[in-house]
Amino acid sequence: MMTATKPITYTGSGSAIDNYKSAKPQSNENWGLFKKNNQQHRTILSLLRQAQWTTEHDTFGEVADLERFSNWLKSEKAPVRKPLLEMTEKEVSKTIVALTGIVNHKYK
Repeated sequence: MMTATKPITYTGSGSAIDNYKSAKPQSNENWGLFKKNNQQHRTILSLLRQAQWTTEHDTFGEVADLERFSNWLKSEKAPVRKPLLEMTEKEVSKTIVALTGIVNHKYK
């Protein structure tokens, strides 16, 4: 089954091909920001450490790699593609289940 889409008309200046091939703007927004008192968010931090998604910090030693987590949330692999702070409890639960799967796969 195919779905029909409307053709996109390029209205910018210069070559449409050059515009298509140009680098897409990357969002520097960190989707992995969390509330330290939220139990679900703390569970996610624990799962990130269990999955060995960690990075070195000058003061605190080895900590959860929130940049990697943020990039994962922005990817097709995440069950809910939105910032952690904007997720509902149910959406955070889906994220926890997915991260649990990653941890289980790592130690399989």
